[in-house]
Amino acid sequence: MRRLIVAALLLGGLWPAPVRAQSSPDTTQVLRLPDLLVELYTRNPSLRAARLEAEAWAARSRRVTALPEPTVSVTLQPFPVYTARGIQRSQWRVEQRIPYPGTLERQGAIAESSAEVARYEAETVALDLALDLMQRYADLYRIQEQQRLLADFRERLRAFEAAATTRYEVGEGTQQAILKAQLERHRLRLQEEQLAESARTAREDLARLLNRPPEALPAGRLAPPTVEALPDTSLAAALRRRPEVKALEAALHRATHQIELARLQLRPGFMVSATYFDIAESDVPAMADGRDALALGVGVSIPLWRSALRAGIEEAEVRRRQVEARREALTTAIRTHIADLTERLDRQRTRLTLLQQALIPQAEAAREASLSAYTTGRATFLDLLDAERTLFALQMEREDTAARLFQTMAALERALGQIAGRSATAE
Repeated sequence: MRRLIVAALLLGGLWPAPVRAQSSPDTTQVLRLPDLLVELYTRNPSLRAARLEAEAWAARSRRVTALPEPTVSVTLQPFPVYTARGIQRSQWRVEQRIPYPGTLERQGAIAESSAEVARYEAETVALDLALDLMQRYADLYRIQEQQRLLADFRERLRAFEAAATTRYEVGEGTQQAILKAQLERHRLRLQEEQLAESARTAREDLARLLNRPPEALPAGRLAPPTVEALPDTSLAAALRRRPEVKALEAALHRATHQIELARLQLRPGFMVSATYFDIAESDVPAMADGRDALALGVGVSIPLWRSALRAGIEEAEVRRRQVEARREALTTAIRTHIADLTERLDRQRTRLTLLQQALIPQAEAAREASLSAYTTGRATFLDLLDAERTLFALQMEREDTAARLFQTMAALERALGQIAGRSATAE
């Protein structure tokens, strides 16, 4: 009779209950990764600052293509200056400098190339921020699922402890089983606190990326991140999409325009002027009728210090070679990064498949067999606890592996120049 009572307690308290999924509907707000990405693209101040930098360069291109401001000067004559037409009272002069033809166009092209570089750098910032958000999201979702697994395991441990106490009271168990269950439950408490601390840090990181106070981030559950099909993983496709590559191409065009501008500095500049002479009538000489005068002038600025100007050309050429070297280094880095992430992704997929299709099903079968044997007295409590602990460890490892798989997938998308099928310039 005692054995039947213990078996009933074990079957009712320890056997996995399928009715858990039939609990009342969860009305908590669900956070979804696509929604957070859209919010990131619109609210993050670092991204907004990068975009404003591009706008500033675009405005500068309109400024540097304009002629220099003209110079207006007025000369008054405190003492009479006699001329053939009368007494000169004042001079009004307007001067306009005119750069050598092509100079303003090159300055505008440099500013436009700089604006293009800034736009691609803003896209780079957007991709980096999106990758950071996706990795934080994956961490937080992993923690959420592991907290759920831990809560389920803790409930089963309470049932273990109750069953062990019952068997001990009826003389069919040992006190060691009770102590083991209590020790395991306290160990889970420590693990639960570590997960709670990690969750707090991950939520603060998400709030920072979204430019929100930590308390303003909804405390809802996270929807599972989905792994989408990868775009073309070839190096050529990555080089076409990566904004860093496009930024270096724009920088290369800028360096070319800078070389051309430096060479134009060896050419003369021009200046035109007009001077108006205000003349008053005078008694002498007889022809001093006070007729005003106008003078037109043309000037040329001669680039005499040519050694300094040639140094400017040499500097611009060195800058161009520097950009070419950076582009070559970036190409090599992209190639090796894609290869490393692709290999890592394959290993993680294999590991996740092994966990889901082999190890966890086997551990579940072993747990059920141990539970059946324990209820009939053919296995010890330690055998049952070991089976439960093995299953729990494999389930936790599955969540770790799934999170790493998603993070690697996101990193590979970033290496290919595209995050979750979304343009980096999405508003």
